[in-house]
Amino acid sequence: MSTPKEQLDLFVALVGDVPLRDDREAMSAPMVSLSKKPPAELNWTGPSGQQVRITATTGSSIATIYDFDVVIWAISQVNAAMERGKSDPGPTITFRPYDLLRSIGRATGGRDYELLKAAIGRLRATRIETTIRRRTKDRMEDFNLLADASWEEDEKGRPLGMQLTLPRWIYKAIQTRKDILAISPAYFELTGGLDRFLYRLARRHAGNGKDNPYGWAFSFKDLHSRTGSPAPYGQFARDLRKAIKRDALPTYTLYEERGANGDPLLRLQYRRMLL
Repeated sequence: MSTPKEQLDLFVALVGDVPLRDDREAMSAPMVSLSKKPPAELNWTGPSGQQVRITATTGSSIATIYDFDVVIWAISQVNAAMERGKSDPGPTITFRPYDLLRSIGRATGGRDYELLKAAIGRLRATRIETTIRRRTKDRMEDFNLLADASWEEDEKGRPLGMQLTLPRWIYKAIQTRKDILAISPAYFELTGGLDRFLYRLARRHAGNGKDNPYGWAFSFKDLHSRTGSPAPYGQFARDLRKAIKRDALPTYTLYEERGANGDPLLRLQYRRMLL
């Protein structure tokens, strides 16, 4: 952790309810594992030729979609500071672990603090190489999901404070204001990795139901690739149909359809409330 003098120039996290924001591109491309037992590497080529390669440093594993809650919280904090008139809060945030854990719907015991440290470690170790947000698809950007992190503990190992730094790729998205999207606080209540992925995908593509009143459809095969799922396609299709049956996403509903070639499609549609 930095000295008190150094901390004067750092952004201190806001306490209380902060509107949640997520990275627009990370919501529809694989940048984390949906499984709590991640593969060693994930690769994806998108429909427009965009590339993503995800690896982890030796001795660690790829961060999971549950770990990414920390990044969502950090994005939300920086965005809220900008909206409240702080012109340049910077990508580094100083905070109490208790406040972060409460904000993302986690318990706040000693075990939860250890799990938070482990999640931050995986985010620090997860390397993303991608052409997303590049006009030329042969030029890669290379970053880790967290650029830096540190913490202090007392003599009994109890948490005193933490700092983390967002990577430039994500921080620039917040600065442009058009590359982040609002998400529902109910997102943190979703327990399944696939449900979490589908919610983020729906929010990214189906929006608020105005621009895309009929939602957005993806083929099962595209989703199998887009999630980075290590499961065989048949198992993934069964898992997807279970998610459709659960219909558990906040704000969005799921339908199975048949494409023009007979392949199954998943339609994500804004859930209109009955008055």
